[in-house]
Amino acid sequence: LIQKVKFNLLTEFQFWKWFTENKEMIEKFIISKFDDYTPYEELKDKLREYHQGVIPELTIDMANNFVLILSCDGIREGIIPVEKLFESAPIINKWVIQKFRQPGNHIDLNFKGLDFKAKDIKAKYFLNEKVIDIELYIKGYKESDSRYKSLAFLYLDHLVGEYITMTKIGTITFKKLPFFGNTSEMKTLQELGELTKSIK
Repeated sequence: LIQKVKFNLLTEFQFWKWFTENKEMIEKFIISKFDDYTPYEELKDKLREYHQGVIPELTIDMANNFVLILSCDGIREGIIPVEKLFESAPIINKWVIQKFRQPGNHIDLNFKGLDFKAKDIKAKYFLNEKVIDIELYIKGYKESDSRYKSLAFLYLDHLVGEYITMTKIGTITFKKLPFFGNTSEMKTLQELGELTKSIK
């Protein structure tokens, strides 16, 4: 995705200073299972002061570390600000700082009340120099409902990888998955992710 974003005045140092001073508030928010979103909104607003293209995602990993994911929500202009903020991150006890949404093996997502599974998305791909253009076939896809595209992008970020989606995937076309059509030559998103590894 390409979108114009505004630059702001907060430095990387100033953001991490704020974060380390307020990390206990954010930890309590994560442990509370997101009952009160005020701490998250404060974190999101502080990141916007640094750069409007950077957004936070919070979770806990398998080792019970708190995880801050620095994402640019698939907007290419946010890559450099995310990289700079990540590289300047201090070591924070019980925290893992991660840049971009990383690919995983299985996840079910929803977006604004719309949900479908990763298996409901198939892809065709076409090599185009240093990127691949793809056609995404989505079960029940409706062109008039923008949520389908938004949710598909989230699946790309989480199963192919946000950075890979931005840098190795070119044009994306959305289509409805045929009910009785032959999908044997189509790829799953996980398979698509493996294919991108061969692109230098």
